[in-house]
Parts: sequence; structure tokens; C-alpha cells
Amino acid sequence: MKIALISDIHGNLEALTAVLKDIEEQGVDALYCLGDIVGYGPNPCECLATVRDRCQKIILGNHDQAALFDPDGFNVGAERAIRWTRDQLESHDQRVRRPEENLFDFLGELP
Repeated sequence: MKIALISDIHGNLEALTAVLKDIEEQGVDALYCLGDIVGYGPNPCECLATVRDRCQKIILGNHDQAALFDPDGFNVGAERAIRWTRDQLESHDQRVRRPEENLFDFLGELP
């Protein structure tokens, strides 16, 4: 069984898409995400939805956890990015119609 591990996506949908394409070409059987789906990049919602839909196992990273709770302890730039990410997630979740599309709930359920 071939397993691929991804992590530290940090909201970079372009890179995530390229990596997933390569993983598909490699004939991988299972895909696991080791966290930090959100962070600095411009596409946190799209990255979360993609990981949710594609990965069999997902764990919460420190940036993911900070987006849920409090970014204390991060440097000023990271804290600003996390607060912006939180705003993006809140905006997304206000627009969704089905509860299973709620990204805060998805993050909150991760180990």
C-alpha cells in the first residue's frame, strides 16, 4: 500500500493542487494530512475543502488550531495572517447552506 503524506499547506492552493496531481500520477492508495492546512496563503477555505475531500486521515496543525482559538505566541506577521484566515473562514461559513460544508466545524473535529 502506497501512502502519501502532506503538511504545511498554509492556504497555498496552487501548490496543493500541483502536489495532489503528482500524488495521483504516483498511484498512491491513501493520502494523510499532518496539519497546517491554513496559515499564510490566500486560499484557506479552498485548501480546507480540498483536504477534507481528498485525505483519509487529517490532524490539526498549530496554525489550524490558532485559527480556531487564539494565535497568542505567534510572531506579529503570523498572528495577522491567522486573524485574516479566521475572517475568511467565518465569511465562508456564513454563506454555506449545508452544515457539512462548515469549515470551523471541520477543523474543530480534527484530532
